[in-house]
Amino acid sequence: MNPGSGNRLSPPTEHKNLGAGVVRAAFSSQSIPMNSTAAVPAWGLYERLMPAEIEGIFARTPVAYLPWGALEYHGKHAAVGLDGLKAHGLCIELAKSVGGLVFPPVYVAANTIKEVKDLTHRRHSLNFTEATLRILAREHLEQLADENFRVVFLLAGHVGQPHYDILKDEAAKFNAAQTGTHAIATSETDLVSPEVVRVNHAALGEISFLMSFYPHCVDLSRLPRDREPTLAEDAVWGPDPRTASADKGRVYTEAFVAAAKQKVTDALRSAHAP
Repeated sequence: MNPGSGNRLSPPTEHKNLGAGVVRAAFSSQSIPMNSTAAVPAWGLYERLMPAEIEGIFARTPVAYLPWGALEYHGKHAAVGLDGLKAHGLCIELAKSVGGLVFPPVYVAANTIKEVKDLTHRRHSLNFTEATLRILAREHLEQLADENFRVVFLLAGHVGQPHYDILKDEAAKFNAAQTGTHAIATSETDLVSPEVVRVNHAALGEISFLMSFYPHCVDLSRLPRDREPTLAEDAVWGPDPRTASADKGRVYTEAFVAAAKQKVTDALRSAHAP
């Protein structure tokens, strides 16, 4: 997320550790071994599946989840991939509830913190042009339509502006140009009430999300102890992240899934209407 921008589910166990634990993600208790004759799982991680398993999931729920993140400085206390990791984790939880195929995060963003005036956070962020962002958003949507997905759920983990508006604009243009695939471009900031979690950068909301999905990507001890974190000094914008927790992240995730599930199921229903 970007400071220039104007629920409880069980955390995905595959997020807890890298290595073997992550490799097992595509074949968790809700998935199946490749040589199994068991029932087709309801959801899966697209890049870790073979064509037969992809087709089985697709036949039940032709929904593609496309997390869109950024490689952006989120202070000394959080991984630079926070936006993509957050969006990916939320897409996984949504797919568990609705079904469908979760794609890897796209780590291409414009309007990152390194471009915010009067700030000195110039390192550890990759900032792409808005033209590049448009092309990649458009071609991702076109390619997923070419794969015959009926719904594409593009979840923006980074909502710096006009980055976020560009993603929504490309989705709107895509929907206006054809009717076979419906694109939803949104973010948790538009789906979860600010009374539950406020828009923020590396603060309470984002850090709690990240702690619930990838706890090893957060170290709260690196935040200042004698003062409240600030945007200028710590790249923190929003409620104090020192009170963040995985439990809060799960509450926020539950609120997100409830709202996002309604959007996806409505879009699927419309897609199947005569």
